[in-house]
Amino acid sequence: MFKSVLLLGHIRGIRLEIHVSWLVILALLLVTMTTGLRQQFPEWSFTTAMTTALVTSLAFFLSIVLHELGHSLVAIRRGVPVRAITLFIFGGAAQMSRDTESAKDEFWIAIAGPLVSFALAALFLVLLAFLSGWYEPLTVALGWLGAINLIVAVFNLIPGFPLDGGRVFRAAVWHYTGDADKGMRAAVAGGRLVAYGLFAVAFWNLLVLGQLMGGIWLLLIGWFLLTMAEGHGRTYEMNKRLAGIKALDLAEGNVPRVNGHTTLDTWLNHQVLPWGQRAFMVEDNGGHLLGLVSLSDARPVPREQWLETTVAAVMTPLSEVVTVSPEESAETVLQMMNERSLNQLPVMANGQLSGWISRQQLLRTLENQLELRQLLRNR
Repeated sequence: MFKSVLLLGHIRGIRLEIHVSWLVILALLLVTMTTGLRQQFPEWSFTTAMTTALVTSLAFFLSIVLHELGHSLVAIRRGVPVRAITLFIFGGAAQMSRDTESAKDEFWIAIAGPLVSFALAALFLVLLAFLSGWYEPLTVALGWLGAINLIVAVFNLIPGFPLDGGRVFRAAVWHYTGDADKGMRAAVAGGRLVAYGLFAVAFWNLLVLGQLMGGIWLLLIGWFLLTMAEGHGRTYEMNKRLAGIKALDLAEGNVPRVNGHTTLDTWLNHQVLPWGQRAFMVEDNGGHLLGLVSLSDARPVPREQWLETTVAAVMTPLSEVVTVSPEESAETVLQMMNERSLNQLPVMANGQLSGWISRQQLLRTLENQLELRQLLRNR
């Protein structure tokens, strides 16, 4: 099955991942930089220009990893677990397991990334000063890396979500008002303003200056920032509604099961269709869990092979199934299901299945919490 996120390895226990969209921006940057270098330095060979572009592009993305690692290490030091660093088309993101508990923590975690980028910019520019005139492709790469890291640092300090400056702004409002909610609303509003500003500049580029690619690129960045800012706000509100709720509270005890020896034809026609369930836990004849099977696992199998293909042959083995402990917070459950696009999440304790959480159950809980808050507000 195609995966949109690829695991590169681990750094200090943090997963380092790349989204497939990162390959798009890498290819675009490589082509654009190679073309630009050939035009700026016509005496360079194609191989020299392409090699310089490739090394510079990879060094830039390493800088992004270090930027996100700055956030992550400070977060861990302040008691906020970090699961992964993911590179994608618009940069990178550190996936933290929970929100910060104080404005001070929020500030230092947020500011760490830009500080790393400022330090990298200084390092590359100092190296450029020492090596100037030595080997032209190297000095060109160092100059570009110094400039781009400086741009990343400054751009990220703009006060609006999802930029680091938005989190710094949130920390400031939170600190001076004592209200985390006000800080969040201010940062989301800042993110909207930044996005609308980019839209305005994009239309100016398109309609007045006639710069098609620049305008489209700015529109995409603005759309991304607006979507992420709104998403941060919605996630924050949902997490508030789920406060104090554990995974076991959300779990449904009656988990649908199927024997691993059951053929796909029998499973689909006698269990999936009559029961209206999309996923089942798979067990052996002794009732021991083997894995999880869903409709997406059966989809690649041709219809004529349903009678001879067993559920166990297409299931996700238990060792690869994403699970959660009964005491895990509902906030973490929501984050895991969103990040991994999960429709169900088994709740496991000491190798035993306690139940599972479906996306529908999670939505019902959110609706009930919202309705309860409205009733209490109206009393």
